[in-house]
Amino acid sequence: MKSTLLIIFSFFSIFVFGQNKSDYNLSIDSDTLHYFKYEKSINEKLNLIKPEDSIDFFRFSSDKYYLELSENSNFYIIYADEIWDNKKTGEVFIKKIELNKQQVSLIKNLVDSLKINEIPSDNQIKRWTFGFDGITYKFETKSGLNYSFKHYWTPISQEKFEESDKINFFVSQIDKIIDYQNNQEKFVKDVPYFTWSRDGVSWNAVKVLTEKNYSEYRKYRKLKKKQMKLIK
Repeated sequence: MKSTLLIIFSFFSIFVFGQNKSDYNLSIDSDTLHYFKYEKSINEKLNLIKPEDSIDFFRFSSDKYYLELSENSNFYIIYADEIWDNKKTGEVFIKKIELNKQQVSLIKNLVDSLKINEIPSDNQIKRWTFGFDGITYKFETKSGLNYSFKHYWTPISQEKFEESDKINFFVSQIDKIIDYQNNQEKFVKDVPYFTWSRDGVSWNAVKVLTEKNYSEYRKYRKLKKKQMKLIK
């Protein structure tokens, strides 16, 4: 079954990415189906570097945040999609946290020491198991004309073996280096929406409501809806 999947991924890579081969060459161990189904629209929404851009970069992302390193900028983004009437409104609250030189250096050293770029995507690792709930970590690298996109489903739920150990260690260390926990707590306090979620996340975060602030926010949403209709 895995060999069949590899053939499908390879064909898809040639068909889709091959059309832009003057911009970049996709590594053979990349998962293009996942990229186009889930990541492309998020990258565009967050205004991140695209594979076809003439910029070298490293990106590490998940449902928690999107971290991007390049010659132009080094940062990570936490964001929230507003939910109202059980659907997205189209409004997005984005918090961009700049990384200092020491943080960037530590991350790069971690990538190199663990040889992260040499680990194939999870669907090409025989011992890697999959499920319905969990968190997927993604790695993107662009160097010259070479680009790769790989992902790893819930590494903490895997048995202990070389690839899972490396990914788990990387995740835990990055979270510490960028002080993710503290910044996430600050982010939650700053989110201006009553109900929100993130792409690919099944949970919604809801602010504590009172009769007064809920009524005020409801009026705001109605006004916003009318304004959007006038624009259209």
